[in-house]
Formats: sequence, structure tokens, C-alpha cells
Amino acid sequence: MAKRMKIVTVCGCGLGSSLLGKGVIEKIAREFGVQTMVEAADVGTAKGYEADIMVVQDHLVSRLGEIPDTPVIAVKSFMDEEEIRALLGPFFSEFLQKGE
Repeated sequence: MAKRMKIVTVCGCGLGSSLLGKGVIEKIAREFGVQTMVEAADVGTAKGYEADIMVVQDHLVSRLGEIPDTPVIAVKSFMDEEEIRALLGPFFSEFLQKGE
């Protein structure tokens, strides 16, 4: 079984936009051929999740802070597929290269 990239989407409450972002990221990952496990979280508990990448709304980055060994990607909108594709595309490509 192929390795899955673990991604956590982060918003204020972990129920609205982070769930929307989860769907958008899963769609884009499929386009790249990357298997993912995407979880939605609120900014207060996100640090407790293990992830290859954290994707957070840009206005919450300072509340999330740095997470050792985990890239934190700030997005303006979880609805903007082009923005998310541009930001995560390099991570997906690198993930695929490491898996080969």
C-alpha cells in the first residue's frame, strides 16, 4: 500500500472552512496522484495532530505558531483551488519523488 500524505486543515472552529478545505485538498491531491489523509482541526487543537503539512487560514497563522518539522502553509481562502494548487503542488511533487 502506498504511503499517504497526512494533511491537517486548520480554521477557527474546525467545522466550517477547514472541512471545505479538506475536500478541495483531497481533489487536488487526486489530480497529482497523491494519496492523502486529510483531517480538519480548530486552531486550538491543531498542534496535537501529526501531519506532513498543516494548511491554515492566513489570519490564524500567528495563533497556530510554528510546529517543529511540519511546514505550515497559509492560505487566503480554502475555496480558492488555484491558490491551494499553487501552494501545495510542490509538496505533492516532492512527496511523489520520495515515494519512488
